[in-house]
Amino acid sequence: MTTLLIDLTTTTTNSSWAGVPLNSSDIVTIPDSDADDADSGWTIAYDASNVPTAGPIDGSSPTSGDASWVSDAAAEYSHRVDSDTDWNTLNVTGPPNTAFVADCFSSYNISGRTTQWQVNTETAIDLDAFANVSETATFNSTTDGSGNATIRYRLADGSTGFSSANAIRIVPTAAAAVSTTDTLQPGEEFTLTATNYASAPVSPATLTDSAGSTITVPVTISGSGPYTATGTMPTLAEAVTAGTSLLFGDVTIELST
Repeated sequence: MTTLLIDLTTTTTNSSWAGVPLNSSDIVTIPDSDADDADSGWTIAYDASNVPTAGPIDGSSPTSGDASWVSDAAAEYSHRVDSDTDWNTLNVTGPPNTAFVADCFSSYNISGRTTQWQVNTETAIDLDAFANVSETATFNSTTDGSGNATIRYRLADGSTGFSSANAIRIVPTAAAAVSTTDTLQPGEEFTLTATNYASAPVSPATLTDSAGSTITVPVTISGSGPYTATGTMPTLAEAVTAGTSLLFGDVTIELST
């Protein structure tokens, strides 16, 4: 499993965490804390339109319950949340069409402080930050066809003064995949199975062989997840006439959304 831990603070002392700094929209690589902190292939960065400039803020620790994954350092310090109208947006990139669970954490030791979190276009969740050590705002979402997602926060309506944004955990659930049990032969029909797609894929299918040669084949999509795609491989004559390369060796198949 892959677990991505993000610390919103001035600096991070957590080697397994991605430390997102203040006053910066620089892209930060997120380590995989479940794989000896190897590069996970995911990144995060503040959108340059609204980068936070203030922090840290004192929060509470140790954490427990739904927030037990939050380290003391991440719980005790944060980026300040100042506006109830303007979002601070974090741009996340990962594998395309990948479902994930995002847990967002806020903690601040003054009462009346509430942070509103949102992932992509999911329903926003208000999180009471006052002395919080156990509650998170949890979202189920997905990256788009280019691997992009957004996580953003602002003051919730009715929050007094400023609040905090401390930490985020992202756990990818399953990557989108396309498979077939058919042997791809010129002029022959084939059936593909597309799993873990957040929305229906679209034609055509892109087939790439081990030498990097690629062709696209129109397919008909059916089902509601997993999806089925059916098509017919071009004949040798069709491939030559269209000026496309023939496929040899191992073949990778992709569908976009």
